[in-house]
Amino acid sequence: MVEFALVFYIYMAVLFVFIIHASWLYNSFQADRAARHGAVYLGTTNNYAKAKAVAENYLAKTQVFSQIKNVSVYWNGNFPACRVETSMKTFFPGIPKILNKNNPVWSKEVQIVKEAVAPGEHKYTNSSEYNWR
Repeated sequence: MVEFALVFYIYMAVLFVFIIHASWLYNSFQADRAARHGAVYLGTTNNYAKAKAVAENYLAKTQVFSQIKNVSVYWNGNFPACRVETSMKTFFPGIPKILNKNNPVWSKEVQIVKEAVAPGEHKYTNSSEYNWR
């Protein structure tokens, strides 16, 4: 019984850390995909509001244990870009320091920031060539 009492808590702690790390990895991938969706939509339609809504809707449908902080779409020179910022609660002290060594906080939230750049449509970057009047 003593062995079970010791091993059980260690097993539960490892399992809990594994679940948090897996959800952080999943949310990181989904934030990257949302940034790519927003950048590609901006590059093909040049509609800022709709591109931001596309990225936010993708995040809202796919994120787990996290909340959206900021989504911004913009043109970076000739390339459309999208920046997505989310935060995720860790529920376990020390996890933010493990996931990001530069983080000065040992508890609370982990910030996930992803940025994506897509190739721009030629007609939006060189609009004078498409003015046929």
